[in-house]
Amino acid sequence: MANKTFKDMDFKIDNASSALTSIKAYLNQQDLKRVLDLIEDTAMGSSERTFIPGLGGNTLTINGMVNTTTDAIFGPLVAAATSVSKTFEWKKYDTKYFNGEVFLTGVQYSGKTNSLQTFSANLTVSGSVNNTGTALT
Repeated sequence: MANKTFKDMDFKIDNASSALTSIKAYLNQQDLKRVLDLIEDTAMGSSERTFIPGLGGNTLTINGMVNTTTDAIFGPLVAAATSVSKTFEWKKYDTKYFNGEVFLTGVQYSGKTNSLQTFSANLTVSGSVNNTGTALT
């Protein structure tokens, strides 16, 4: 099977009207990270530490160019310091998708003379990430 490239991917997120909007054309990087807390349950006298699983969680980081589409999605969340959740859908390839609900936990706008204005957004998933073969839209 052939390796997958960026050309196979898409990323959608709710716009201000709660409609899933593709921002693939404006992104230059996206990451999905899964973490699992471990709880130590080593007994006294043990020679090796042991653990049991604790809570898990997922975070997304996306980077790209600021324009009217991306600014309309992320700008109001920064200015209003709101806690509105957004639905996201990450198309991995073919008919393989991640989706779920996220909260914007950080955004940074950057730019300098003679360059494009860029953004970086950190999104924290509320609940589980679905790994599915069906698109939301």
